[in-house]
Amino acid sequence: MQELDCVKDGGILRLTLNVPGKKNALTDTLRAELREAIASAQDDADVTGIILTGAGGSFSSGGDISAMTSDPDIARRRMAILHDVARLLIAGRKPSVAAVSGPAFGAGFSLALCCDAVVADTTAKFCASFGRIGLPPDMALGWTLPARMPTASARQLLLSGRIVEAAEAGSLGIADEVVEPADLPAAADRWSAALAANLPGPKGHLKSLLALDQLERVLAAEMESYVACLGSEEHRHAREAFLSKGRPKT
Repeated sequence: MQELDCVKDGGILRLTLNVPGKKNALTDTLRAELREAIASAQDDADVTGIILTGAGGSFSSGGDISAMTSDPDIARRRMAILHDVARLLIAGRKPSVAAVSGPAFGAGFSLALCCDAVVADTTAKFCASFGRIGLPPDMALGWTLPARMPTASARQLLLSGRIVEAAEAGSLGIADEVVEPADLPAAADRWSAALAANLPGPKGHLKSLLALDQLERVLAAEMESYVACLGSEEHRHAREAFLSKGRPKT
């Protein structure tokens, strides 16, 4: 089943998360398709930039909680795919833009901040919702969020898990620009063109230099925390409560 829509438009590769029944949750299928598409783009000379967005009025509701397991081997394999996606976006050769509409919760928030620029429309909502199900932040959010805003404010958002509306996201630096919904595609195109300016060769070196070995240290520590929390009673009870009630309104 295809859950990622891939369209090349000039030099832009548009990747649209398309799992409408789960508000574009990062299912096993979707995360694998994301990794393949972004990895392929790195070696495609015709691709100058990547725009990542979501279908159906949502960016992504986060991880697919119904697929989570306390089996450490399975958990590591599932998270390893998302870590590959994070590496490719953060340190890969192609500049990337997240075009966010509606909720970007949990891993959806993390995914957006892996991109080099974040453009949001006025319906966007960001939330580090991991604590609600007893898990730590993933996809390097504990590193990318403080890079965009004062560390103390980032810590508060990560600890509280409160929802940040679009206007506040713009003022905090979570979003680089906030536009009306009808203007989101054009704004994302404009940012992608700006990031793709000049010769493409040095861009991969620059992004790798900006990440250095910090990203790998963050992802390694994150993996251990994630696996430990998946095996906790706290997470098990929170997961069961979430699944019994269905997805919360956002």
